[in-house]
Amino acid sequence: MEKDLVQPGSTVGPYRILRRLKGRGGMASVFEVEIREKYRLPGHPRRLVLKVAREEYQDALVAEADFLSRFHHPNVVRIFPLPRGEGFRPVYAARERFPFGWGWYYTMEMLDGGSLDRHLTRPTTITDMLRLPKTPRRRLSLLLALGIGRQLAAALDHIHKQWVINLDVKPGNVLFRRRKFAYLRGSVPQAVLCDFGIARDLRYPRSGILGVATPEYVSPEQLQETGRGGQALDARADIFSLGIVLYEMLTGRLPFETVAQIADPTFAPPPIRELRPAIPRKLEEIVMRALAKQPARRFQSAAEMLAALESVPMPLDWKATCRRTFVFGSAAACITVGGLWLAQLTNQPPTPTPTPPAAIVISPTRTPTETPTLTRSPTPTRHIPTSTPRPTSTPTNTPRPVTPTFTPAPGG
Repeated sequence: MEKDLVQPGSTVGPYRILRRLKGRGGMASVFEVEIREKYRLPGHPRRLVLKVAREEYQDALVAEADFLSRFHHPNVVRIFPLPRGEGFRPVYAARERFPFGWGWYYTMEMLDGGSLDRHLTRPTTITDMLRLPKTPRRRLSLLLALGIGRQLAAALDHIHKQWVINLDVKPGNVLFRRRKFAYLRGSVPQAVLCDFGIARDLRYPRSGILGVATPEYVSPEQLQETGRGGQALDARADIFSLGIVLYEMLTGRLPFETVAQIADPTFAPPPIRELRPAIPRKLEEIVMRALAKQPARRFQSAAEMLAALESVPMPLDWKATCRRTFVFGSAAACITVGGLWLAQLTNQPPTPTPTPPAAIVISPTRTPTETPTLTRSPTPTRHIPTSTPRPTSTPTNTPRPVTPTFTPAPGG
């Protein structure tokens, strides 16, 4: 089915097509859809992923929907039944007329946190970004590789208990789920195993072909499977594929560069510690045991491999510790400052009542009609110390007496 056969805005059952998602599904076309308003139910997300099988893979999609309906695990993609109202038996796959004819489809959760393949191929330097011929691979930290490996082992343990083997475990089929308050959570994202298009039910063994499985991640017995004479596959095939994914996360390279190396019983990949000496020896032994060519020499169950991975000490998540310390420290500081401010408001003494201005008291000997007499106080005399006091003269208003003039008598 070509991508332009289903246009955005068209309806498929109770869903409205929003856009086509690229790079997902080799046996089907995948679209982001929205549940039409009259079909919305409480507790169901409005936006989902619609998977429509290509014309030649109709039966495989119906089987995949049946497998997903059995799973209830945080590390396995979640399928949603068609919204039909209460009281109806849940239906997970339905048929619809498409431009190419009648086809099966189902809806699953929207995982928009990226993929493991994107984490492994993300360029880290300008030189890597300029390499056009081949996308560079990068190795993950021990914290991320071990955390994601544990989650994938838990997912495989769950589906194997439901009698299902995936047979297509690879970085492109591992997506990450966005979680609330991700900033305060650990640095390891929540990994989700997706795409069960070539999965099988162990109770009904059937022969198959390699088909759309990625050859670099398949087990030797899966490569040797040809018709009725092939070896029956079991859960140990998924364990081998998980070992390849772990090897790639830790070293940044595949353990087998060609399919011939996988099929060759004498070829062994280089030990992990030769490429990355800082890896714990116990983790190296776990990965190399999962990559054993003979199924009898591998872990016999995903639960056994999960227990071995959990025995490896998890490195300290410094980034998450710093984030939590900063957030909780800032919150504690704000609470402390707010508490002190509130306490200051509640314990502040009452504001004193302003005292009215003092009244002017009038002397009882003075009548109200009297005008107060202002008396100038004598100005204090400034004394300047000297060795000899200077005489001072005080001016007076006394009239100066007339000095008599003596007149001589005539003839005297």
